[in-house]
Amino acid sequence: MQRWLKRITPDRRTLEKHWCLKPFTTLVVNRGCWTFHRHSVTRAFALGLFIAFIPPTPLPVHCVTCVILGLALRLNLPVLFATVFISNPFTWLPQVLGSIWVGAKLMRLDLMPLVHDVGNRTIWAHLNELWAPLLLGALVLGLSAAACGYVLAQTAWRARVAYHLRRRRARSHSRGAGADGRAARSGGRGAALD
Repeated sequence: MQRWLKRITPDRRTLEKHWCLKPFTTLVVNRGCWTFHRHSVTRAFALGLFIAFIPPTPLPVHCVTCVILGLALRLNLPVLFATVFISNPFTWLPQVLGSIWVGAKLMRLDLMPLVHDVGNRTIWAHLNELWAPLLLGALVLGLSAAACGYVLAQTAWRARVAYHLRRRRARSHSRGAGADGRAARSGGRGAALD
């Protein structure tokens, strides 16, 4: 998995030379933010899922939050940014509606009057009632997604490591068996010649 992740991310030295990153080189090019270790990758994946559930705004809140928290916690920035882009214009509507629904259920609010007003022009009068359920639902869904994502990333990482260890052992075992077989055949020929 490390090889694949390294192959698809830009080289650190290339980023150091990029003109727009020159003032931030000491921060952005920090080795801790570009290493592909289980700790930095799995935590970045979980944090990215949490940040992705921040309700969409016209400001780049997701990206700014990624940079600040990624640098502060020394998490893998490519994984963090890739995970945050789960929240995109195609997923915003289900994400916002799901957050409102979860928040309303937790706050025991009845959304049916609001649903009936969707067809009317009075929907704008009720929008201020949606902020509390939206934020609560986004927090709960973000924490749930982060926890599930962390467990999933840890499991996938360990399964991949176990798979590579099994393959390596099988290769070394087959090489060892092949060498033993050749040694036995050559030893048998030597004995026959004596």
